[in-house]
Amino acid sequence: MNCVKCGMEMRRLMRESFLQKRFFPLFGFFPWECPICRKPVLLRKRFLRRRESRLTDFTAIEAKRAEILKQRSSAKSAAKAS
Repeated sequence: MNCVKCGMEMRRLMRESFLQKRFFPLFGFFPWECPICRKPVLLRKRFLRRRESRLTDFTAIEAKRAEILKQRSSAKSAAKAS
């Protein structure tokens, strides 16, 4: 499952609030988050096992984050030049 904004693979979060612990499990909702956007989302999909090590996952996240920041900075400099 990938993020709609950046396309990075989302990760499952721990249930924290009262609603997430008591109410949402009754309807099958689970908290998810994009590691780059940091936007939490409630979905009806369960945790999928990771096929790669955390180090590989972390490296991919950092590479994607650097790419997005580079795109944003080039867009800002192009907007300033106009």
